[in-house]
Amino acid sequence: MRRFEGRVVLVTGGSSGIGFATAKAFLGEGARVAITGRDAKRLARARRDLSAEGKVLSVQGDVSKPADAKRFVFRTTRDLGPIDVHVNNAGIYINRPIVDLTVSEYDRVMDINLKGAWLCTKYALPGMIKRRHGVIINVASDSGLVGTAGSSAYCASKGGMVLMTYAIALEVAQHGIRVNAVCPGEVDTPMLRREAEASGRGDKYYEELFDPIPLKRAATPEEVARVILFLASDEASFMTGAAMSVDGGSTAR
Repeated sequence: MRRFEGRVVLVTGGSSGIGFATAKAFLGEGARVAITGRDAKRLARARRDLSAEGKVLSVQGDVSKPADAKRFVFRTTRDLGPIDVHVNNAGIYINRPIVDLTVSEYDRVMDINLKGAWLCTKYALPGMIKRRHGVIINVASDSGLVGTAGSSAYCASKGGMVLMTYAIALEVAQHGIRVNAVCPGEVDTPMLRREAEASGRGDKYYEELFDPIPLKRAATPEEVARVILFLASDEASFMTGAAMSVDGGSTAR
């Protein structure tokens, strides 16, 4: 018996990277999965690729917009059934000194990473509370646990996500709902490859990036996805209000 047979999972930011790997992993465990994304073409391509694994719904939109966040939940519930697991994965990253970061860039990072997760959780919870069943997983970051130079907005958004996880976990525990966070370090995603290419430093960029990591490499999206599945599964039935590092030992220093 697959762990998520017949269950419904909503993954925001599911068209690439950790979100795509997570959606694929849930499908492999028997779930019906909805993915969201802002880029319609990329989302459609992800849906086609994932459809070979099982039942997939794609809903285009922006998590930072209340109407879109509400629509993600409505469409998933209408087309697939009540949501059992909600994964707040959508996010963006900007690395720039605070004196050079614009206010609009700061707002965009906070809107997508933190406000977006708050909105989607807000609209996913009523159905879970009614059924007294559900799991929410927030994809935060090791930059939500320790500071990262040049990433003030990102750190603020992911640190806020970790504390939001704690607060909501306490709030909804009485309804039988669990809320946890995953805090990845460097992950081999398209976003990381774009950063490396933009640096113009080739392999040197990766060498310097991986050197402080005890395991000396980035995680694969699939490695992070497996932790998300564990937290969402009945195997983690007594875990709530936790923030699990998946960072190759970086925050253990």
